[in-house]
Amino acid sequence: MNRLLYQLFLGVMVMSMLHAQEAGPTAEFKLRVNPWMVSVDTAKRKAAYRAWLQLGPEWLPEYRKALAAAANYHATKLNELAGPRVAANPYAAHQEVARQLDEERPRVMALIKTDWHKDPAKIQMLRAEVAKVEQLWAHANRLAAADTRRIDATLNASVGGMMEVARELERFDSAAETIAMDEPTLKSHLLKDQVKAGIMLQHRARFELTRNQATELAAVEKANASPGQWATAPIKNFTTRLNRERAIMGLKPLRLEEHLATAARGHSEDMVRLNFFDHTSPVPGKSSPAERARLAGFTGPGTGENIYYATKATFDSAYQAWFGSDGHRFNMFGGEWNVAGVGVVGTHWTLMPGQTAG
Repeated sequence: MNRLLYQLFLGVMVMSMLHAQEAGPTAEFKLRVNPWMVSVDTAKRKAAYRAWLQLGPEWLPEYRKALAAAANYHATKLNELAGPRVAANPYAAHQEVARQLDEERPRVMALIKTDWHKDPAKIQMLRAEVAKVEQLWAHANRLAAADTRRIDATLNASVGGMMEVARELERFDSAAETIAMDEPTLKSHLLKDQVKAGIMLQHRARFELTRNQATELAAVEKANASPGQWATAPIKNFTTRLNRERAIMGLKPLRLEEHLATAARGHSEDMVRLNFFDHTSPVPGKSSPAERARLAGFTGPGTGENIYYATKATFDSAYQAWFGSDGHRFNMFGGEWNVAGVGVVGTHWTLMPGQTAG
């Protein structure tokens, strides 16, 4: 596509270039080429650079002037984009909410990881604190759903165009400091005087983080929705609930893992069959959660375990019970976990969060 665009452009410019080679770049040439130098389309910009270079070395000074004009245009565009027009800048609106979210998460996570000795009043306080973070999280996600295609096209063209111009200008100065710079360094160098634009790019990065986390959560939930017959509706509902609250706190969602599910279900079955309720099993070779995970074929470097029993056990009662029990809550909100297995037999529940290699 880019090659075709370039060829069509050169075809249109042939006659202008023939005249330009004798008399210099014509007005018609500049009228056609220079707007392409500042286009939001990368292929058009690159085609314009090539068109100038086709004129020959004697017209490089004119090309250098055109590059300087393009650099000034891109810098002006960046300043306009980073201006005070908040309505046209979805990143600014999101940033304020994200800032509050980033401040609240570590504060509330410290509360989540505090041993409250199952004090009901403290657990109620903790639920209220998580609910406040949830409001910020939901607001940030709503703002991150904004259509940013137009502003991204302009922003990418301005930053990309500045970098391209810098590389083209290296033709005129073999000692240019930019020659030794890689792309990230060049980008930082060019933006050091574009303070507002630099801030806007930081805001966009935070905006994209919110989007990416929402995308990851959706992908894991889709995978969890149909992993096989071993994942029943209560298991899926529990995992959805847990993953939402992990996402609220900025943690990775847990993908249901069949080997851990086998280990979890096996432990629930053993507790029912042998009438015990403990993390330590009397079954030989299945004494600890780690042994049970290995026996089931799980090869990850780490696992944990929660167990629950109630006369009328549901996914919600299991979640609430574990949230109110300090060690179990620590397990559910472990930052190292990225997979989980849940085993339900009758009213016995076992949760085994785990970590896969890599």
